[in-house]
Amino acid sequence: MTRLAVIVVLLAAATAAGAAPSSRVVSKAVDSGLCPFPLAVTVKQGAPADQVATSVLHFELSGPSTVDLRNTRTGRTAVLRSPGTFEVDTRTGSVTFSGRHVWYWSTGAHVPFLATIGTGTLHAPSYVLTPGTSHTRVIDPCALVAATAPSTRPRATPAPWGLPAFALSQIGYSGLTPLVGAVIRHDHVHLDVIVDGRRVVVPAGVGIAEPADTGHGFFGLVANSPLHTHGADGIIHVEADRPGAYTLGQFFDEWGVRLDRSCIGGYCSGGAKQLRVYVDGRRRTGDPRRVVLTNRQEIAVVFGAGPVPAGYGGAWPGEGCGGAGERSCLR
Repeated sequence: MTRLAVIVVLLAAATAAGAAPSSRVVSKAVDSGLCPFPLAVTVKQGAPADQVATSVLHFELSGPSTVDLRNTRTGRTAVLRSPGTFEVDTRTGSVTFSGRHVWYWSTGAHVPFLATIGTGTLHAPSYVLTPGTSHTRVIDPCALVAATAPSTRPRATPAPWGLPAFALSQIGYSGLTPLVGAVIRHDHVHLDVIVDGRRVVVPAGVGIAEPADTGHGFFGLVANSPLHTHGADGIIHVEADRPGAYTLGQFFDEWGVRLDRSCIGGYCSGGAKQLRVYVDGRRRTGDPRRVVLTNRQEIAVVFGAGPVPAGYGGAWPGEGCGGAGERSCLR
């Protein structure tokens, strides 16, 4: 995917005190796939204070809005509000947003996943994001209404390691920001994890909030991190909507598995067994978390005895775009 292929809704212009008295329910649904419990999501909108709701390609900008969240098992609730504003350049179609906004996709149950504070722009026609002064905060609606706050501490347990129960919390813990704008970089890295000679599966859906199997891989129903896996083949997709470097440590953090100089999960160097990390067949020393991901790398994290792949023997999903020396993803 060379551009964001999902519809995003920007909640805008709500007052700090909440939605206007004339607010109406525009969406009411229960999401059963993201949280460890069914999550009820209700979106309410009021009449815009000084502007008309505007639709621009894949984006819908609407009036004063709130999102009510409810854990249907415990009854615990939370409310999210968006006191921001927006402006559409009628000549180009570009959108500038200011203040605080809450983001969610218009498909599915309209589950929020991100808040932005400050000013940024989505540039038409591809809607490339210029963050500007905006700052981001990952929203995990599951954590907001959970009976107890989830731990984001990476697991220090033996393999196998499945997907984390609170995906958005792990994405936030890793320092990654779910995608909003068009994809400007799309590269691929292959990761092998080998413990005592046996390969550990890197599961499909890491870095994806509510992964769903489309028959062509797992894709998110709520949000995608810039680092994620569509399949269980070990291929990490680097799909970013903003410039920046991404590291092996960030991927393990959002997977929720411990990785440091000595340990992976519940396995730590000692005696005859050591943790070793290889990039394209060459051993790396120092902190493996600092390995920067570049296109078509073969990374092997090996504990104890085991083979060390020099390269990836499978077929890469694509050539890569947007990285150093690569073509633009927007062509």
